Amino acid sequence: MRFGKVSGYVVARDDALWLTVTLESGRGIKTIRDERAALLRPDLSRESLDWQADQYTQETIGVDMAGDGWEAIAEEAPAADGLEGIGRSSIYTVRNLSWERE
Repeated sequence: MRFGKVSGYVVARDDALWLTVTLESGRGIKTIRDERAALLRPDLSRESLDWQADQYTQETIGVDMAGDGWEAIAEEAPAADGLEGIGRSSIYTVRNLSWERE
C-alpha cells in the first residue's frame, strides 16, 4: 500500500483558469494535470477560485487517478496565503493498494 498527498490550484486567466494538480508520494512529486480549464463560476473571488480548484482536484482523484488504483481517504485545509487570482484546493491524502500502478 502506498500513500500520497494530492493538491491543486487554479490561476485566473482571461475567461478561463490554468489548473495544476500534483501528487506527492514517496516517489517524489508528479504532475497529474497541468492544463487550461473552463470557469465553473464567473465569480473570480478567492472563495470561488478555491471552490473551483477543489472541484477540479476532486474530479482528478475520482476519474484520472482512480483508474490507477488511487482513492482519497482524508482531507485537510490548504495553507493560507493572500495571493490574488489564485485558488487552492483542499489537500487530500490518498492511498493506492496496487504496487504496480502509479
